[in-house]
Amino acid sequence: MKITSELFHAYLKCPTKCWLRSSDEPGSGNAYADWVKAQNDLYRAAETERLVAMSPSDEVASSPEAERVKSAKWSLATSLAAQAKMEAWDVESELHAVERVPSTRRGKSAQFIPIRFIFTNKLGKDDKLLLAFDAFVLSKSQGREIKTSKIIHGDDHFTLKVKTSAQAGEVRKRLDKIATLLSSPTPPDLVLNRHCAECEFQARCRKIAIEKDDLSLLAGMSAKERERHRSKGIFTVNQLSYTFRPRRPLKRTKHPAKPHHFALQALAIRENTVYIHGTPNIPQCKTQVYLDIEGLPDRDFYYLIGALVVADGQETFHSFWADTMADQTVILAQLAELACGLTDYCVFHFGGYDRMALQKSAALLTGAARSGLESILKCSTNVLSLVRPHVYFPTYSCSLKEIGKRLGCANLKLETTGLQSIIWRTEWESERNADWKAKLVDYNRTDCLALRKLTEFILSNMASANPRKEDGANVKHTKEIQKTHPRWQMFASRDYALDDLGHINKCGYFDYQREKVFVKTHKQFRGISDSRHKGKRHNVRPNKFIDLVLKKCPACMAKKLQPTTARCRYLIDLKFARSGMRRAVTCTSCWSYSCAGCGGTVSAHRNFSTQQVYGHDLMSWCVYLNVVSGMNMLKVKKCLEDFFNLYVPRAQIYRFKTYISVQYDALDCQLLEAMTRSPVIHIDETTVNLRGQSAYVWVVATMDLVHFFYRPSREAHFLTEMLKGFSGVLV
Repeated sequence: MKITSELFHAYLKCPTKCWLRSSDEPGSGNAYADWVKAQNDLYRAAETERLVAMSPSDEVASSPEAERVKSAKWSLATSLAAQAKMEAWDVESELHAVERVPSTRRGKSAQFIPIRFIFTNKLGKDDKLLLAFDAFVLSKSQGREIKTSKIIHGDDHFTLKVKTSAQAGEVRKRLDKIATLLSSPTPPDLVLNRHCAECEFQARCRKIAIEKDDLSLLAGMSAKERERHRSKGIFTVNQLSYTFRPRRPLKRTKHPAKPHHFALQALAIRENTVYIHGTPNIPQCKTQVYLDIEGLPDRDFYYLIGALVVADGQETFHSFWADTMADQTVILAQLAELACGLTDYCVFHFGGYDRMALQKSAALLTGAARSGLESILKCSTNVLSLVRPHVYFPTYSCSLKEIGKRLGCANLKLETTGLQSIIWRTEWESERNADWKAKLVDYNRTDCLALRKLTEFILSNMASANPRKEDGANVKHTKEIQKTHPRWQMFASRDYALDDLGHINKCGYFDYQREKVFVKTHKQFRGISDSRHKGKRHNVRPNKFIDLVLKKCPACMAKKLQPTTARCRYLIDLKFARSGMRRAVTCTSCWSYSCAGCGGTVSAHRNFSTQQVYGHDLMSWCVYLNVVSGMNMLKVKKCLEDFFNLYVPRAQIYRFKTYISVQYDALDCQLLEAMTRSPVIHIDETTVNLRGQSAYVWVVATMDLVHFFYRPSREAHFLTEMLKGFSGVLV
């Protein structure tokens, strides 16, 4: 068995692809995969020629023998084929280039640095692992450790040094898995993933997945969720469709979660019906702008912007094209100018790519163009964020192509994807042929039309809950599922095919009554259960007693007072000492008196409360455990019960933070005042998630002081008032 770099790279993308390549399975071809291979080959040839030109001719070797590498005198070798024999398999790789660095110390061997050429500007984890595989093979073949390697990539010939010795363990784990995979005569379980779009076996795998009705057909379902369904005996999309149950959202939740229900997606496919779940909140304006931006993600270059403007039923398509990177700001300014000429408009886009492009581009512009893009961002709506949780089409994914095809957009072609547009743009840059540009503009316009079709479909169906048929698609609301199958039918009597089955069910129901219902109704068992659920109270003896007495009546000043009743209040606290800490409970009694002079009833303390009070030291200790030690308040509550036999209500222990924060208000002001006198202040913020809502924690720091505080947004206008009087340097 031989594991080559091609098989290793295929395994990083998909185990099934690795097995098929090792079995010499013919692929149906993939335009993007062929284009990537051609680009890598061209880049490798160009970079090899560049490195050879930079090195002395007598120090360059082409395709040297691996057996003579140790005694070689060259400083650069290209196309070095290395192979090594492992325990049960062989590894082989053709290294793009190897740099030989002679040792400066006497008796030390030269160091070899493998080099791999990759044409992309951005690298991923798989690229580094593939380089680590090259270093692993060279290390085993030469019997010496390869510590570092290089990746030369991108248009600017950027060189990235990778510490491949640290990744040798990861490479070895992958090789063990590949060896186990290739030793099996049958392919692994088929799982469709994101790499399928650029794989030559895409048609084969998708055909098999559709025949098996595999769960991986549902795009976006994680491997963990698939395993969870399989553990319950759910292996197909059809089986999953029977598990959906409409749930009512919690009324008290401020920001309820909006997940994508794959069971409802499967139900939509099974019944060939579009389901509306909840109410999509989509804005309505007089003018609608449907935006689609095409770009090259590897270069962060946005070369085509399509804007379909619909006003009073009339549509106008605007296309902005950039020939070079320098023209990118020009087309963005043209888009901003178009937006400035519109009033009462909404911008719709599909996915986060368009919004991200506008956010990055806004930083490149100034003046009116920048404000125009910012106004577009404020009025923009991501239609995908509405479709995914609320609108379920009978499609395997939420892609615009599949949904648009389902809604009757005849011009959409499923095989024409964003990857294909990258190829067209590259061909246009090399040939400057108008046909490639026309294809891209038409592709962009078709996406805008499909987005309009989808948005109008949602607008026309989000208010109504009655079943109907529109554009060939049956539309229903998930509330109708509950009406179709009433819950009372679950408890109705059943008709069994055999009398024995009915008898078995009756006996099973009797056992349930005996084990569950009897325990809840029996007096003795019920008493035990009730005692466990009673609220726990403090059962501690006070360490100190204080009596509040009154010697004379405050009304008539008479001294003849007769004590009548006493009210008690407990102060629960902790006392700290050098040797440890202990519980301290103080009982304060307040007496009420009957005055013989005026006949009135007076109290030793006018506003005496019998409410239980917790001391400052106790609250400080609880907050310290929560903030400094990282314990949540429920664990702190458990510590109080275990260590001091103190039972603090859950709601009360959370109020300790509020009390402590009030105590430190004065210190907070002093801290900020001291910071304003510092010559340098550093400020930063980071995102936090509070009950499903994003907020920000800001930090202000000097050389010896640090101040954290909470803000609901990233807007920094409050710093003007906070740092009033500061005259130093703000970083």
